[in-house]
Amino acid sequence: MSVRRIYPLSAWLVWALIVPVAVLALAGFLAISSRREDLVFDRLDLWWIGIVVPLAGLTSVYSVYRRRVAIARFASERLAPLLVGRLSPGKQAARAGLFGVALALLAMGIIGPRWGVYMEKQRVFGRDIVVALDVSKSMWAADVEPNRFERAKREIRQQLTERGSFVHENRLALLAFAGSTSLRLPLTTDTVAFRNKLEQLQVGSVPRGGTAIGEAIRAATELFAKSPREAERIILVFTDGEDHEGGPVEAAEEAWKQHSIRVYTVGVGDPARVVGAQVPAGPGSDKPMLHDGQIVFSKLNEPALRQIAGAGNGDYAPVTQLFNVVNRISGLKKAELSIEERIRHQPRYQWFVAGALLLLMIQGLMSEAGKPAKDQPVRIWQQEAA
Repeated sequence: MSVRRIYPLSAWLVWALIVPVAVLALAGFLAISSRREDLVFDRLDLWWIGIVVPLAGLTSVYSVYRRRVAIARFASERLAPLLVGRLSPGKQAARAGLFGVALALLAMGIIGPRWGVYMEKQRVFGRDIVVALDVSKSMWAADVEPNRFERAKREIRQQLTERGSFVHENRLALLAFAGSTSLRLPLTTDTVAFRNKLEQLQVGSVPRGGTAIGEAIRAATELFAKSPREAERIILVFTDGEDHEGGPVEAAEEAWKQHSIRVYTVGVGDPARVVGAQVPAGPGSDKPMLHDGQIVFSKLNEPALRQIAGAGNGDYAPVTQLFNVVNRISGLKKAELSIEERIRHQPRYQWFVAGALLLLMIQGLMSEAGKPAKDQPVRIWQQEAA
């Protein structure tokens, strides 16, 4: 028996590499071709973990190639079978194939596929928070990276929608304001919907120019009409503090004294700049904005924002320290906000994990021994026994 027959590369290529990769590719094709509402994943960001399947297959094929080279150097084709005993080439390759398919199933299980829906009732405990975001043109100023508006959106996304405990303990609403206000999302526990609405916001998305912080606070107050009386109600105002309409302190004081709504302000800008930052003509533009032939500058008005927060029994923080405000809010009491019925997708990862474990068990029990070849050399002690 030749070395090639003992370790046939073609069989190993098929079983250890092609078959597992084909199983993984088929799963990927089915996932892509399925409707998004029918098939969801817990950790689709871990899709890259599937690369272990072809890597394992290539490693197996390479190890077989090294064994062939080593045996060919050490023994002739006649003596080679004596070194490996009665190994079955097909069974060896099949065991490698089972291991590769098991890895593919484990990778699918880690990604966490879900299909099939059911209804789940869930009691929501926490606080009601309205996020009011300034979309006036002064938010294009780049005294914080990349500019005031994009920095505010990034901090809101990271601190309010990606901190696990905070996300599960609160309902969020989104309000855009400039010279007027625009409701983008009422109070909801749907964090994905909140993030989507947040990403869609742009400077100038509210038609009337200017900045009316007081009107934004009054509009936010109305959104708490259906909130439980015992619940903590909070307005988070993200702005550079340039108010052109007047009355923000009075609005914050009214929200607290008449409705027990706390007002927190978050300053977006660099307080160290004495004259403020130049406002560009557009997002990322090198040209400055002009008003009556003069370049427009915008300065973060921290004193005004502190005064508004004080009147609303809240607190002030620069946008770079939003986590401090979030921590303070997390320390406030929680109350039952609602009982919601949610559509859930059934988790199916356990089927893939069970299949992988079954294949690994079969692989462990499978013997690599085969029938002796007809041209197997006979040892001297065997000849004497015969």
